[in-house]
Amino acid sequence: MGFLVLELQSDALNPAISVLVLLRKALVVAIKLNIQEFQHWVEKELNGYLKKSDIPQYRFMWGDLEALIPYHGWRQVEVPLQLHELICKTPVRQPISQIEALVETAKAPKSSLITMAPELEELLKEYYPIPYEIRIHIDVSQVKGVLEAVRDVVLNWSLKLEKDGILGEGMSFSQEEKQIAAKNDYNSLIQVTIGQSQMQKSSSESQASSETFENDLRGANVGNFANQVSDNARQQANQHIHLSEPKKTLAEVANEIQQLIQQFEKTNPNATEAEKVAYVNDETTPSFKRRAVGALQAGSEAAIEEFLDNPYINVGKAVLKGWFKPE
Repeated sequence: MGFLVLELQSDALNPAISVLVLLRKALVVAIKLNIQEFQHWVEKELNGYLKKSDIPQYRFMWGDLEALIPYHGWRQVEVPLQLHELICKTPVRQPISQIEALVETAKAPKSSLITMAPELEELLKEYYPIPYEIRIHIDVSQVKGVLEAVRDVVLNWSLKLEKDGILGEGMSFSQEEKQIAAKNDYNSLIQVTIGQSQMQKSSSESQASSETFENDLRGANVGNFANQVSDNARQQANQHIHLSEPKKTLAEVANEIQQLIQQFEKTNPNATEAEKVAYVNDETTPSFKRRAVGALQAGSEAAIEEFLDNPYINVGKAVLKGWFKPE
């Protein structure tokens, strides 16, 4: 007779086991051990997220605003950073079964997901001179990232259970194992909230909706946003609707660095700044570093702060400083 927790680890490491099946087994373990915080997280992943405040950071994806240009096809439209943050960071609310189905049906190497709420399109066209059909384009690899993030959470949780001496024989756990589980806090392994970040307000104010993604503008303060656009950003758009290329590159670089740091922190929550810098260095390619350096040379090191959330500014700047001014 095997051990349920070890089976959970094995399933988490096996790409042939669907995340849906993995979560169902994790739910069994959580309920039998009465670990309510993990049970609630699994249930949200299985049933979908109704409250936007519950959506984990790994379920937000970045898209690009595109316009259908006659004779040229779909082309990316660059807008001021504040507007880009508002419209292009998309939450995925769907149950894990639907997310897996989306990935399964998008087998082409460059498959993508398209979304654009009618209300958002109308708002954009009212305040920005985009006389073409527009959409938000999201690479399907980001959807796969959601599945991998869920798999990682289950794996790390099962490893922690084993470390705590909880294995479960067959489909049962001893009273001693249940008591051990009751004494431990597993909340740190579950990213159940977005967290405090500079991006939180803008990403939660506007969310795009389609068959794939559900973006709801009913709770957004559209009036204030429209006034702000009219008073400030609209003038900027009329003069220069595009972000400069170096700024766009810095935004992309910062986003990639921040995602890598967050990924490292999942399994190394007590990592030092130096360890985080080393990890980012190891996980980035020379061409990526050259792009970052080129963008910095066109601007300044301080400019990167505009694109990083507060907890990641110091590490991000340390990473870039190492690339820009290697010892």
